[in-house]
Amino acid sequence: MNLYLSLLISISLLLGILPHASAFDATSTNFTLRDPVFNIFAGTGTSTSFQNLQSGGENSIGIGTSTNFILRSGSLYFTGFNPVNQNWRWYDDAENETPVTALADENVAPSDVANQNTIKLRMSIKELAGVAGTNVKYRLQYSTSSDFSTGALEPISSSNCSTTSTWCYADGGGADNGVIDAKVLSDADSCSGGSGNGCGTHNEASSTTTFDHPKDAATEFEFAIKPYGAEYNRTYFFRVYESVNATSVPKGTGETYPSLSIQGVTFTFTINGVSTSVATEGITTDATSTAVTVPFGTLTIDGQKELAQSLVVTTSANEGYQIFVFERTGLLNVYSSAILPVTGTNASPSGWTAGCLATSTGCYGYHAGDDALSGGSTRFSANDTYAALDSTAREIAYSSLPVTSETTDIIYKMQITNQQEAGSYSGSVVYIAVPTF
Repeated sequence: MNLYLSLLISISLLLGILPHASAFDATSTNFTLRDPVFNIFAGTGTSTSFQNLQSGGENSIGIGTSTNFILRSGSLYFTGFNPVNQNWRWYDDAENETPVTALADENVAPSDVANQNTIKLRMSIKELAGVAGTNVKYRLQYSTSSDFSTGALEPISSSNCSTTSTWCYADGGGADNGVIDAKVLSDADSCSGGSGNGCGTHNEASSTTTFDHPKDAATEFEFAIKPYGAEYNRTYFFRVYESVNATSVPKGTGETYPSLSIQGVTFTFTINGVSTSVATEGITTDATSTAVTVPFGTLTIDGQKELAQSLVVTTSANEGYQIFVFERTGLLNVYSSAILPVTGTNASPSGWTAGCLATSTGCYGYHAGDDALSGGSTRFSANDTYAALDSTAREIAYSSLPVTSETTDIIYKMQITNQQEAGSYSGSVVYIAVPTF
């Protein structure tokens, strides 16, 4: 009987000194230790960021049981910085540090986004592994496929942006790499006055940064970009690329990549009349024109008369526009007698005196008010340059870029001598305006 009691006591003492095991997460301000095993048999490990006291590892996570105890064990490991894409929203008021004019709701792709318009993308990025990211710089990538199977490109820096660029970084409210002042997305962590785990950075270039993405945080970041020569009616998808893992950031569970659609080409062409006594292109108009008529009225012998029309273009076409002119018929009377054109041509306009020959019974011609035509031609840059109308469409206005209410005045000039047959003369002129993209 005494022997039996002694044996029980011995077993009890043995169980009392068994190493303690634990598999609960351990955290610090810099890392999270998932399912660790701590006991008395493995010594001490230290670094500048943490101290690991008396740890021991098992082959795998699991539970060992007996009639007297349960051992909850796990592998000792550290995971890396692990960000994922969450909510996003596009804004039109890129000049504001904290944008308020949304192009669409959260996680909704806006349509009809105009080329040359600077916009902002706000995106929340969640860290999942419990590991802070050090010196994290997020860069934007875009594609025309939702899974980026057609490739991923980065916006061009604003300093190198040109007509051949599709997307460019842009200068918006807030400095590149500066911390955002306030969050706008519903799932981002707290951010107010530039303070809080939800406060990420403004991103306006593919630069470097000293920003640290907090562990376990849903941090909001901003990207200022501009579609410069994006394809019309095309949908673009965006994702971020991060510097720590040197890889693209995946979507979180149930999340989508930001996207938007570029508007189709818009083009407006208006012909306006010009009132009498208006000074333009070196002349002062002698009568009032309308959008559809250029009425010279009664001409005096050897007198010159000048009228004008204004051509106004607004277009989003990324390579601008051209306007051409041609005549269906010359200036004829009912007997088919004609007032002759000047000798200058559209390709080589002449001064009025040189182009209206002394031997002519009368002359008429036009001057284009656009000083720089396609190919850099300045053939109409001088005011006293006139060309003859003919049945071939000739260029009279040009722009290589999108424009808003760009105006070109066209001058029509006429002169007759006493040798010109009397009568009422009329002709027909056609304008052709063409967007280029």
